Amino acid sequence: MKFLSRFAVCLSFAVLFSSRLWPAGDFVPVKISSSVPWKVGEKFTFSINWGLVNGGEATIGVEDLVDLKPSTGHAQSYSCYHIVAGAVSNSFIDVFYKVRDKNESWLDANVWLSHRFEQHNQEGKFILDQVVRYDWKNLRFHNEEDVRGRALKVEDGNLTVPAVDTLSSLYYVRARDFKVGDTFTMEVHSGRTWPLIVKVLKREKVRVPAGEFDCYLVEPFLRERGLFIQKGKKLQVWLTADWRKLPVMMKAEIFIGHVSAVLTKIE
Repeated sequence: MKFLSRFAVCLSFAVLFSSRLWPAGDFVPVKISSSVPWKVGEKFTFSINWGLVNGGEATIGVEDLVDLKPSTGHAQSYSCYHIVAGAVSNSFIDVFYKVRDKNESWLDANVWLSHRFEQHNQEGKFILDQVVRYDWKNLRFHNEEDVRGRALKVEDGNLTVPAVDTLSSLYYVRARDFKVGDTFTMEVHSGRTWPLIVKVLKREKVRVPAGEFDCYLVEPFLRERGLFIQKGKKLQVWLTADWRKLPVMMKAEIFIGHVSAVLTKIE
């Protein structure tokens, strides 16, 4: 069940933004196009399957467009897409591996930067609460990570390049043009900033409960922990081969084998 946001650990897209908000030098975030392939209220629902066993349901969507102040003492607020993803195991799976996961991202509506990221996850006996706040004006981040049964981890660090969090990375790839054979890289932050390499493997028809779709199969190469992700495990994502790049199906390796998520509903 460590799955929902594996497909979100995907992909740093990047055109110039008003330099008055950012430090001088080479640190220049890339502007988000005004014609993004999503809108507020968009939501996808997936059925999660472990082999032939249905394990529960996952959702991801753009809940709202909000004004966010990234840290105390800042007069500047930022317009952000509030992206929310969740996963809930069904009653059968609950007996031996209960999952109640909620992940939230506040992605700048104008440039490819994350201003805040949270995950509140219960997966079996593993319970995690994490909040990461980004201060791009001073190029700093603050991370608080509380794992049940362990000491609270509090970390402050430097930001060296523009980056998005692991959940927002799905929206980065959806906004990008690509074709079969392309390989591209983006910067993702999950405790530290690291490059995520994505390959576009092929194009094929995919049938799921929500319908039949013409899709690109993309594969991100995971070097660090992301949302529900184990370093080095394989993840494949099918995105529609149109400008919307809708997530249709995901397949991933986890510690209990292979799981898949198939799209059941688009709202």
